[in-house]
This record gives sequence, C-alpha cells and structure tokens, in this order.
Amino acid sequence: MICKLNQQPVLKKLLLLTLVSFILIQASKAQSVALRDSLLKKIKTLPNDSNLVIALNQLAFAYQLKRPDSTYLLAQQAYELSRNIHYPLGEARALNVMAISFSQLGDYAKALKMFNQSKIAFIELKDTRNTVVTLSNIADFYMQQGEWQNGLNKMKESYTLYEVMSKPEPILKSTILSNIGECYFNLKQLDSAGVYLKNAMQSAGSYNQSLLSTIFFLLGDVAFAKNNTTQAYSFYQQSIAGSSKEESYSEMFEGYYRMAKFYHNSTRIDSTIYYAKLALNFAQKGSYLKGILKASQNLSSIYEGVNDVEALRYFKVSQAARDSLFSQDKMKQLMSLSFEEKQKTQQIEVARMEYKNAIRSNILIGILVVFGVLAMFLIRNNRQKQKANFLLQKQKNEIDSKAKELEVQKENLEQSYNNIALLGEIGRKITASLSVETIIGAVYNNVDTLMDAQVFGIGIYHDDTRSLEFPATYENGKALPVYSNYIDDESRLSGKCFNSGKEIVIGDLHAEYSLYLKNIPTPSQGDQPVSLIYLPLTVNEKMLGVITVQSFSKNAFSAYHLYMLRTIAVYAAIALENADSFNKLTLTVDSLQQTQKQLIESEKMASLGELTAGIAHEIQNPLNFVNNFSEVNTELIEEMQQEIDKGNFAGAKEISNDIKENEKKINHHGKRAGDIVKGMLQHSRNSSAAAKELTDINKLADEYLRLAYHGLRAKDKSFNATMKTDFDQHIGNINIIPQDIGRVILNLITNAFYVVDEKKKSGVENYEPIVTISTKKINGKIEIKVADNGNGIPQKVLHKIFQPFFTTKPTGQGTGLGLSLSYDIIKAHGGELKVETLKGEGSEFIIQLPIV
Repeated sequence: MICKLNQQPVLKKLLLLTLVSFILIQASKAQSVALRDSLLKKIKTLPNDSNLVIALNQLAFAYQLKRPDSTYLLAQQAYELSRNIHYPLGEARALNVMAISFSQLGDYAKALKMFNQSKIAFIELKDTRNTVVTLSNIADFYMQQGEWQNGLNKMKESYTLYEVMSKPEPILKSTILSNIGECYFNLKQLDSAGVYLKNAMQSAGSYNQSLLSTIFFLLGDVAFAKNNTTQAYSFYQQSIAGSSKEESYSEMFEGYYRMAKFYHNSTRIDSTIYYAKLALNFAQKGSYLKGILKASQNLSSIYEGVNDVEALRYFKVSQAARDSLFSQDKMKQLMSLSFEEKQKTQQIEVARMEYKNAIRSNILIGILVVFGVLAMFLIRNNRQKQKANFLLQKQKNEIDSKAKELEVQKENLEQSYNNIALLGEIGRKITASLSVETIIGAVYNNVDTLMDAQVFGIGIYHDDTRSLEFPATYENGKALPVYSNYIDDESRLSGKCFNSGKEIVIGDLHAEYSLYLKNIPTPSQGDQPVSLIYLPLTVNEKMLGVITVQSFSKNAFSAYHLYMLRTIAVYAAIALENADSFNKLTLTVDSLQQTQKQLIESEKMASLGELTAGIAHEIQNPLNFVNNFSEVNTELIEEMQQEIDKGNFAGAKEISNDIKENEKKINHHGKRAGDIVKGMLQHSRNSSAAAKELTDINKLADEYLRLAYHGLRAKDKSFNATMKTDFDQHIGNINIIPQDIGRVILNLITNAFYVVDEKKKSGVENYEPIVTISTKKINGKIEIKVADNGNGIPQKVLHKIFQPFFTTKPTGQGTGLGLSLSYDIIKAHGGELKVETLKGEGSEFIIQLPIV
C-alpha cells in the first residue's frame, strides 16, 4: 500500500493560483500562450477532485527541468489532495513527480525513497506503463550520480517490462533504448552503446526532434571515442539542427558544447571559442545552470594566459552559476523541511504526551515512595521538560523562518501575477489602434513606465529599400527626426538583430560591442547609449522590424525588464501587422472602387455601342417622314400660290389646311427623332448625378425593344426573331432614373435575343425565336418581364448569374457585368430582379419596382 504521510495544511487558493501564474510565465518557448491560458483557467475552475489532481501533476511534470522547487510544491498539493479524496493513482503519480524534483535538486536519498514508494503503488494498481516509467526514472536517478551499472540494470528491467505492454509507445521505447546506450557508453562498451542508440533512433522516427537531438549527440560521443571524427562531426551537426527546429535550448547547449570539445581536441582555438560561446548562450537562454557552469568554466580555461580579461569575465559567469546552484541546494533544504515538518510536529506531540503521562506516573509513584526519590524524579522530569521545551522552541524557530521565506515568495508571486494583468492591459492599449504612429507612441509610453527607457525606437522593415525606418524614436522624452538603417550595414546592431532574428542584450557597450561588431557604432540620431536591448518584431515567422530600448547607464536592464519587453514586443508586432494589413486593405478597396467605376462606364459605352445601329435605324424613320412631308408641303405651297393668282381663294384655303396637317406630322416625327436622341444621351449619362423622374415605363420598354432588335439586325442580317409586347396601359408614369432602368431592360432584351438566336443556329427543327416583354401593375408594384423561348439556364450555374464577371457566353462575347450591374441598379431603386428558367424551354427575368 502507499505510505500514509501526515497531511500538510493546504495552501490558500490565491497562493496556488499565483504560483501557477508564475510558473507559466517562466515556461520555455515550447509552451504556447494558449496552453498557459488553458491550464491557468482549468486550475482556477476545477473543484477539489481527481481532475484537479491530474492537472496539478501534469503542470508539475511539465516544468520539472526548469523549476524543480515549484514542481515539488505543485506535486505536493496533488499528493495531499489525492490522499484526502482517496485517489491512489494521483497519489502515486505525485510521489513520482516529487521524487524527480528531489533528484533534480540533489537530495538523492529522499528521491530514491519516493521512487520506490511510487513503483510499489503502481505495481499494486497493475499500472504497467507507469511502472515502466518509474523504473526508468530510478535508472536515471542512478545515472545522474554516475552509478552507470545500477542505472543499466534498472533501465533493462524497465525495457523488459515495456515489451509486455499492450500498447506500444515509440517515444517511450526510444527514450529507454537511448538511456541504455548512454549507460553502455559510460561503461566503455562502445559497440553495445552504438547498437542501442541506433535502435533508439529508428524507434523515435520523426516524432520528437528534441529526443533525436539527444540520440545524435550521444552517437557523436561514441564515434568520437572511436576516433571517427568525421562521423562524430556529422552526428553533432545533426543534433544541433534538430534541436534548433524546436528551440530546445538544453539540447542545443549539449550539441554546441560537444562541438567546442571537438575543435579543442584539434587545437583549433578560434572554432573552440566560437562554439563554446554558442553553448553558453543557449544554456543562458534555457536557464540551464549546470550548462552555464560547464560552458563558462570551459571559456575561462581557454582564455587563461591568452586574454586574462575575458578569462576573468567568464570566471565571474561560472561563479554566478555556482551561486545559483547553491541557492537551489537551499531550496532543497526548504523542501525537505516542508515535507518533514508535520512528522517532526507529530514527534513533538508524542513527546509531550509521554511527558504528561510520565508526570501522572510520577505522581502515583510519589505517593508510594519516599520524598527523596520523588525529588530526584522531579529533577529528572524537569530536565526532560526543559529538553522538550528546547525542541519545541527550535521547531518554532524553524517554522517561523520558513513562514518568513514563504511570505517573501508569496509577495514575489503576487508581483508576477500583477505583471500578467498589467501586460494584458498594455496589450489592449497597443493593439487598439491601426495607426503606426499611434502604436509606436503607445508602446513608448508603456515601456517608459516600466524601465529606464532613455532611448526608445521601433524600426519598420521596407523590402523595397532593404532598410529599417525609425519613424518615431524618443530620447529623454523628445522625438528625434526620422532616420533609417540599411539591414546589410554590418556596423548597425539593428541590422544584426533583424538579419539573425535573435535578441541583442548589452549591459556595457564599450566592454561587449566586440561580440557583435568590429567597432562601436555611431548613433544615427542622438547621443551614444551604454546599455542596449534589440528585439526582433515577428508575426507568424514574418520579420516586421526591431524594437530597441537603450540607456546611458551601465547594466540598466534586468531579466525582469527583458521579459516585460519581450511580451510588449509581441503586442507591438501584432499591432503593426494589423496596421499594415489595414492600409493594404484600404488601398485595395480604393482600387477596387475605382476599377468598379471604370467597368461600369465601360459597360455603359459597350451597351451604347450596341444601340448605335438601332438608334440610327429608329432616327431614320422619322427623318424620312419629315423629308417626305417637307417635299409634299413645298409642292402644296406652289399649288396654293397658283390658286391665289387665279383668284380661287377657296381652293387655296383647302390646300393651306393640307399644309397645316402635314406640318403637324413633320413636328410629330421631329419630336420622335428628338426623343430618340434624348434617350441615347440619357443612356450615356453618369447615373450618380442623375435624379429620378416620372417616366412612361411602357414607352421606355418599347423604345429599347426596338433599338435592341434593329441594332442586332444591323450587325447580323440573318438575325430575326418575333417580338411580342403586353403592356398594362393603366400603369401611368413611375418615378425612376430612366437611363438606369433603360439600361437594365436593354441588357435583358439583348441577352434574350442572343439565346434565341443561338438556339436557332443549333438547328432545332420548326423553331421560331420569340422574345416577349410585358408590364403589369400588381400588389403595389410594377412588374416588368422579359421572356425568351431559348434553351434555359443550367441549374448548376443559376446561383452565379448575378455575380460580377460570370458569363455563359464564349470568351470575348461577354464581360459578365451586364446582369451584375442590372441587379445593383434594381436594388438601388428598392426593387428586385429574379429569374425563372426551365431547361430546353427558356427563361423569364422579372423586374419588380415599387410605386413611389
């Protein structure tokens, strides 16, 4: 059974939530923002049941490499809750995670004890998979202490049990095999190590780049030990490439550290220094203290006697890492105190009870014995009491000390929690605008309140000039003139940051510039700063520019400032990307609107061209009447003069009446020609400047029917179709823009003539092409129908016919704009344009206009 440990007091929920927030902030880049939010929300809302235990264990395990102290506190919460709700599986898992935490902090005795308790629990639960994992963890525990044979034995025991699991897990298998290979390597059995590592690589496949990176550098170690330097170099490079994809900093450190050792062995000091610095860089990025210690010690020894300044600098880095590791040892002691606190309290309570019982016994004995014996016994008991009080006082002092440490930790966690809320508010302010200048101003105002931002700027990349433009740089609160730097300029830190996509953090420019540049850069604007931060601005792997904060003081920026600036940089990049997208969208909309206007005008002119021949034909008829009646009137005037000369005034008067009648006909046909010209001018007029006017819709429809027919006849003498009209004479005049409605009617009639002509040309027997236009007043609306007896519109394209640029006509014979513009015109009049069609029998377009 699982060992029953004394329950510790449950931390207040606020402290737990604040702790979770802090851990989420410190998580590696591999942990997404969505995961942080979901876990935080989940733990806030879950009741005290098994689901909360699972969430706490998952969170504790996720960060066991980064913060083993916080991992322990979370796992301890899961352990206590599991015992309270009688959840043995959660209890066993919590023990496993706590054991890992103690192992990371170097308390191997407590770690081994908890691992064994966890293993026994999983065996009792018949949980094979977790038993395999626990055995693997125990093996890893031995490996950390350099007990490679014990580690190998336990790892093989784990693998034997893995092979009987019902469901294979390639990653788990690959991990166990790679650990067996590492054990063999350290036991100097290189062939066996190579076999197991290659099997591990095959099992891993492409599932996990971080695991593959570990396998590759171990294979490189085997090859290096066999003096196969070419193969070792290849494996180390593959390890670095794989870990770089996932930004797995600990594996990147291991790869570059081995490359440094590789070149050191070949006496290439320049390459050794280069890779050793990279190893240190990624150890620092991953907060990998042991890696920082190893890399800085390596660099210090390389520079010793060659460049004592650099040797001293890296020696200081190693000492700082050693101090941090020492602080972890202190945390280990605190954790041990936390874990054993209640057991000590219980022991003290037992001692006190024994003391009380002893007093009672001594009183009874005192009744039976002499006063001398009683006095000696009381002296003895008094000493015991003093000893017990001494133990109690010591325990109280330890508890008070721990309480003070926890209070400090609580304050730090609460500050971190407040930072989350602050960053959220800053993000909302920054992303609230679509103006680049406003965004930069908002970023500056918020950065200036958080740190010593004596110089601040955002450089925005322009691909056409390959430069970073700084539109609003501030120095001591004052805006500097706009300037730009070419990204290919090797003397500019902004270009270095942009091209590499990596952060540049300098605490003392004069001491550290050589890590990035050949010479100290001259500022484009303002004075020379001493502390500088450059961060890349990226959105979805797209480089937008850089953000920089600078100070005239040394070491002005802490890790806290860097963290806050990173988060603000993310918000700034999102806001700038939104602003750029909005500007591009605005230009696109303006362009589309201009194009739409041009297309509309083009369609107007195209339809006007279609009408030209019909207009000429229609004008010709009234002109013929005018000419004919003018000639007749000329002859009648001569006859009238002759009759007057004869004195036949009655005959002359009769002739004058004929002339008068002819003049009426001349006037009628002249007006007819004028109306046609007026209609043509209206058709070509810009409708945006036109106003509605009372119009005879029947006359308008008849006019465009004839114009369309004669226009087609003029282009194609073989064209012929029967035209039918059915006009409701009770409609009267309606209020419309005549040129727009005329354009719609013309388009529908022209399309109708086209489809009936196509059907006739297809050779259908006994087919007579007919186009019908009708008007009707119904239900408070005017209905205009244009029908044809063509082939109809296919159902599969029926929903597309009013879309811009869609046409069923062959290429070059239609723009696809006619029906789309017609639909828009009718909608603008408050009406509807619909279509009804039947395959093989024709189509009918229906215009419904309100009576206004």
